[in-house]
Amino acid sequence: MRHSERLDALLGHSDWPLEAFDTNGLYQPMNSQMLTLLPTRENPHDYSLDPPLTKHGINHAYHTGEFFRSLNLLPTKVYTSPAMRCIQTADTVLDGLGLRLQVPLRADLGLHEPTKEYLPLQSPAYYYRNGYNMDLNYHPLIAPANTQIIIQENHLSYYRRMYSVLKHIIAKVVGNSNLGYHSAETILVVTHRPCVSILAAMLNIDRVANKPKYLYDIEHRKRDEISFLSMVIAEYDSNLRQWHYLADYPEKKLPAVISPQRSIKQRKRMINFRKLRHLTRSLKKK
Repeated sequence: MRHSERLDALLGHSDWPLEAFDTNGLYQPMNSQMLTLLPTRENPHDYSLDPPLTKHGINHAYHTGEFFRSLNLLPTKVYTSPAMRCIQTADTVLDGLGLRLQVPLRADLGLHEPTKEYLPLQSPAYYYRNGYNMDLNYHPLIAPANTQIIIQENHLSYYRRMYSVLKHIIAKVVGNSNLGYHSAETILVVTHRPCVSILAAMLNIDRVANKPKYLYDIEHRKRDEISFLSMVIAEYDSNLRQWHYLADYPEKKLPAVISPQRSIKQRKRMINFRKLRHLTRSLKKK
């Protein structure tokens, strides 16, 4: 899943901290879509390179979590880029699912998009101190502090990094093919626009001959289709040992409270059905 709406995309520029923070570092929202509160940073202007979500972005992510809950699509593990917009998206989706306190976030720099400049990303401990449910025992493939690894990254290095982190995440789901082992896990991955299509394409990458060309074509062909909170849902088939992409996730019926009036109507339909079946059998005998 791509993160929800980011603030600088709405405002159209990244220098908004100059207006939102005074000389003492006090945050004062100057737009109705700016969050009322933001975690304190040593340098508030770092927000220009690591922006938060908008209020709409938060609401959209929450309703996405509610939608997942209506499908009974409940994540057992959540992996996210350490960018603030991704952390906030993952946290809010889990809130909509009612699982915010049950499923901690696993931040991994391996899920961040390539960058051309230094990123002032915060550690999981920072988010934990600010009320986010972070998995402080998780050992990421690339720690958030090692941003130099993804700066000026070429395409091949980027693809290799994405492949490594994907294998790292789904290892327990796919399991040992020789032993036929697999785990019933539902994993949510929150990342950035270019990474969504790349990670999805890599699920069955072993079946592709010219892998770099295939990924390059996917990345550029699908880029404009990945809007905020766009997602790809895939399911692993342990018999065929491959992933299936689900264009339309099958809705699973959840237990519902049935009103007395509705129950009466249902009983009437059942009675009418029995009468019709009896009549049909009678006609056949005749």
